[in-house]
Amino acid sequence: MKPVDVHGGTAGADVCLVLEGTYPYVRGGVSTWVHDLIGSLPDLRFALVHVGPEQGTFTRKLYSLPANVVTLSDMYCREPLARGRDADIMQRVAHSERSRHANARQSSRVLDGIRRLHLEDRVDPSLLDDLASDDLSVGAFLHGRASFDLTAELCERLAPDASFLDFFWHFRSMNLPLVRLLGAEPPAAATYHALCTGYAGILAAVWSHRTGRPFLLTEHGIYARERKLELDRAAWFRETRDRRRSDGTDGTIDNETASALRRIWVRFFRALARCAYARASSVVSLSEVNRKRQIADGAPAGRTLVVPNGIDLEGFRARVAGPSRAAEGRPVRVAFVGRLVPIKDIATLIRACFLALRVVDLDVRIIGPIDEDPPYARRCRRLVAKLGLGHAIRFQKALPIERIYSDIDILVLTSFSEGQPLVILEANAAGIPVVASDVGACRDLLEGRTHVDRRIGPSGIVTRLAAPEETAAAIVRLAQDPGLRRLMGAAGRRRVATYYRKSATVSTYRTLYSAGAWPASAGASSA
Repeated sequence: MKPVDVHGGTAGADVCLVLEGTYPYVRGGVSTWVHDLIGSLPDLRFALVHVGPEQGTFTRKLYSLPANVVTLSDMYCREPLARGRDADIMQRVAHSERSRHANARQSSRVLDGIRRLHLEDRVDPSLLDDLASDDLSVGAFLHGRASFDLTAELCERLAPDASFLDFFWHFRSMNLPLVRLLGAEPPAAATYHALCTGYAGILAAVWSHRTGRPFLLTEHGIYARERKLELDRAAWFRETRDRRRSDGTDGTIDNETASALRRIWVRFFRALARCAYARASSVVSLSEVNRKRQIADGAPAGRTLVVPNGIDLEGFRARVAGPSRAAEGRPVRVAFVGRLVPIKDIATLIRACFLALRVVDLDVRIIGPIDEDPPYARRCRRLVAKLGLGHAIRFQKALPIERIYSDIDILVLTSFSEGQPLVILEANAAGIPVVASDVGACRDLLEGRTHVDRRIGPSGIVTRLAAPEETAAAIVRLAQDPGLRRLMGAAGRRRVATYYRKSATVSTYRTLYSAGAWPASAGASSA
């Protein structure tokens, strides 16, 4: 890991943000949140560590780093595979490593820690001691006998009926990034703050353990749950790459092996989450629903708290004063705003609009970056074409916020998983009603968190997951009733003004950073 000096990074940082697959390389709600938080605390110095899949995945920063970012470090879970003329060199390196480690039957503390991650359901300080010991090189993990013996033991205990070859490659895929990351030296910082569990969370937890500095964990969504949703839908469980086979077979994994491997991956991500929860001084979620999930997954209840996202309401006043499209005799405009990725379930949105268009005239916009998962974006476009919706549904790249919300009537969000969607806050602040699936804090945002909050009235309609008919009915109801749209839009503005001010969120994090423990502001709740 080579930190890049951004704005004078020699004196260390107040906060080291450990990020995974997000800011400053990917646009989205989490990235916007990070950018706003850093900019709102100009007196604090931030070091950024970004964990990505492999070098070359992210090549361009999509945000201009604020002046108080002192360093940016990129870390990678995987190294690119050698091809062509590099293959001979890599074979010689591999042979050298095998010779060096073949007789090293003694284990290491890191290997012991990996073993415990896969077998134990509890976390104690000795597990973090093991993972933080830094006594296992990448070469020893790849070619050492102790590592091979551990792989064989875990295959026998966790997947006795699975193909050992398939288990071997999956075990290596999940644990090699861990070994690579744990060997890195932590940037000097007063506090480590991870924005998810997973690899970023365990890295920040280990750095905190090594240095004795506080560790703060914020989850916008529940990382382990989101990975489970992805694994449940992953096509790569059904096939391995041909290059991994030496017996001439096509790489197909039988159902029993696939099920076992999926369980092991899910268990692994849950174990990483437990480690992060165990070390964190505070475990922050954006909603009470997700706080309860964190506790169920192992977070100590007394260290959990809810810190809702906040927004600058003043920036959205112009939209409320402007005329609606419906008042001008144009089709009601429905919009999705966000990343085009599977977890957003754009397919349900498209199918819902197909059904709603049988009843009402709509102009649908799918607004957001398509470069994070181009194959999924192409599938969405094909679905639009297949349903004959090219005249009604348009795809647009990310736009400035003021342009997005100045000319839409209904926001729709059909995600499988969310934390507290910033786009719902933005739409509410702009006086736009929302149709959203019942995930994360969506119900809190649209119906209210407390009895007093609920008196404000609903600012949208909550639907079941993956329910195009129900989503379509909600869209039709709002499209046909301008008065209801105005009523819900006004309720959204009041709710944001009362409970979701950006200043309260910033104040809470300032307190967390300075104390390493509990917030003093009213914007946070531990119950």
